Amino acid sequence: MERPRPDVLTDADTVVFPRIVIPNGRVSPPLPPVSLTASPTTVPLPRLRSGVPWRSDAEGYTPTRRRTTVSRLALLGILALQALLSLRLRNSAFEDEALYLYAGRMEIAHLLHGAALQGNYASYFSGAPVLYPVLGAALNMVGGLALARALSLAEMLAVTAMLYSISRRLFNERVALCAAALFAVSESALFLGELATYDATCVFLLACGTLIVVRWAGSRWPVFLLAAPVVALAVAVKYAGLIFVPTIAVLPAIAGWPARGRRALLYPPAFALAVAALLYGALRRAGPAYAAAITGTTTSRPDGSVPVLTIVRESAAWGGVVTALAVFGAVAYAIRPRTEPNESIAPAGGRARRAALGALLAGTAFLAPSYQAHLHTDVSLQKHIGFGLFFAAPLAGLGLARLVGDHFRRPQVGVALWSLALVLGMAQSQNLYGDWPAAGPLVQALSPHLRPGAKYLVEAPEVPIYYLEGRADAQPDQFWSTYNITYVDSRGQTLTGNAGFQAAIRAGFFQIVAYDGGTTPAADAVIAQALRSTRDYGLASVVPEHDSAGQVDFYVWVKGLR
Repeated sequence: MERPRPDVLTDADTVVFPRIVIPNGRVSPPLPPVSLTASPTTVPLPRLRSGVPWRSDAEGYTPTRRRTTVSRLALLGILALQALLSLRLRNSAFEDEALYLYAGRMEIAHLLHGAALQGNYASYFSGAPVLYPVLGAALNMVGGLALARALSLAEMLAVTAMLYSISRRLFNERVALCAAALFAVSESALFLGELATYDATCVFLLACGTLIVVRWAGSRWPVFLLAAPVVALAVAVKYAGLIFVPTIAVLPAIAGWPARGRRALLYPPAFALAVAALLYGALRRAGPAYAAAITGTTTSRPDGSVPVLTIVRESAAWGGVVTALAVFGAVAYAIRPRTEPNESIAPAGGRARRAALGALLAGTAFLAPSYQAHLHTDVSLQKHIGFGLFFAAPLAGLGLARLVGDHFRRPQVGVALWSLALVLGMAQSQNLYGDWPAAGPLVQALSPHLRPGAKYLVEAPEVPIYYLEGRADAQPDQFWSTYNITYVDSRGQTLTGNAGFQAAIRAGFFQIVAYDGGTTPAADAVIAQALRSTRDYGLASVVPEHDSAGQVDFYVWVKGLR
């Protein structure tokens, strides 16, 4: 039997509308009675001033045009603030940026002209080298590093806008604005917005997939499956995005439960199967090098030595405010769906459904820290934190709105918490952006001593390769790193580690040796001792630079210099 429409009255009795007393004291004339006979007449309910018909709680809610306009203007202000806070960050290319951009340029040359690659990037990159590196390199060739970073900023602004839309559909405008305001000033959003790496692109694609899932979870047709190729592409861009696929897979079941009921329980396996099929097909086509990279960089990454407490402390510093608010919001939403008695809010469902939604979104904030604590490594943790914060932010917005209270009873609480998030985000992103010294002085010191075909031992070779690309005497295969070495001596013996560095320097293998004593301190000490004990090298210059920890001195030694 067809369900009656909630905006239509059907009955066999006569409905008599009473007189209405208007606040100015006048009394409206009585409305004529409406008789609903055996052939019922439908009587549409009044329409709102915005021209949108009233909808019941079972269908969601429709805000007024004024409320929508005001909230969107507020969102524009939030996005403007986020853009300004990201654009204030200034530094030369980070080694990851330099690596991806020059590798992308070589991938373009290889794809278009068949040029040889300077290394098998697919075997050790933590994302497909033919995706973001190619896109970033194409932008870099047009507008330099600034344009490549502009792509990341546009993507992170779009992530905040999509977060607003997702939160608005799950809750309402007030929660959506609070969520966007918290995420926009977080360390990860600001830092990734001015970093030309594939992290921003991965978050952007995950956000697109999440928006599709939430938007169409209640549809009669499985339109939400359109998110599967988008999410699969996000994983291909950065393999670590795979950690967040289960959250997106479960979300349509919880978001679609008020409209679809138990049928929504079929959504997670269908979505997971679609994403798995796409990734499996792509991996089969890509080859074993990609499988090795996924294993080595993500699924079976070697354990580090960072204590768990250090990772917990760093996670709390970079995402603690949003995560704490998300946990509070999840508990508060499970107990009571509305902040105010008559608050307009999306269908909340029963307590079990609300608790499941809160646990799913808030719990996602703990995925990256937990995995990296398991591996005892904090490499890229400051970036991965932002992935989980995107999913937790809607609950954090609800928690902030609940603390402010009904009718903005405690605005000072909201202002204080958001100000804390703002100050922490600004300070942390500025500090992270100063973790590496400016590359200009070192590149200038190296330039006069470059020779075609010569070899150079440099602390972070990706940066000089990027800034010197195009020069015949600064090709990628000429640079060696102080992180490790595999050197074959004149007798054909293969030497690695400290023995390799010592043998190569004694043999005069490198034209230039540059180190700072801090990036790889153990290897740098061995290299410095070897240089001092040979007559083949002379100290050309000491380059003073600065990072967030203080002054950094680069020692540049040149072969044949007295």
